[in-house]
Amino acid sequence: TIYLETGEDDFAIRLYKETLRVERHSLGEKHHDVILTLQHLGLVYQQRGELDEALHYFSEALEIERTKEGKSYVAVGKLLNLIGNIHLQRANVGNMMECYVEASRLYREWTQQNDTLVIAGYNFYGLSKLHPP
Repeated sequence: TIYLETGEDDFAIRLYKETLRVERHSLGEKHHDVILTLQHLGLVYQQRGELDEALHYFSEALEIERTKEGKSYVAVGKLLNLIGNIHLQRANVGNMMECYVEASRLYREWTQQNDTLVIAGYNFYGLSKLHPP
């Protein structure tokens, strides 16, 4: 992740893709590390503004997490949160809200109180939070 943080996106992508290939071969498709690497690839592409690629990797990670044995509902919620942020960036409000609502529900049902929905661009888009009673 150091290359992601230092802005060396091309190198980060190459390393993550190679890591993904090795993990799939040695650990299997539904391993937690495969999901995390897919998530990291999505984050790099999101940072670059390549939202189609980011959505592809986040969606693949979500599909694996949802179908693996012993799935984590918290992880599903976090991936839905990331996908919702992509839809926010694309101004696709319907899909954004579907993701945020489902992520919020999962957070309420399955997490500790300090897990929260993170809306990327919250301040940038001038949004405000409303909490139902």
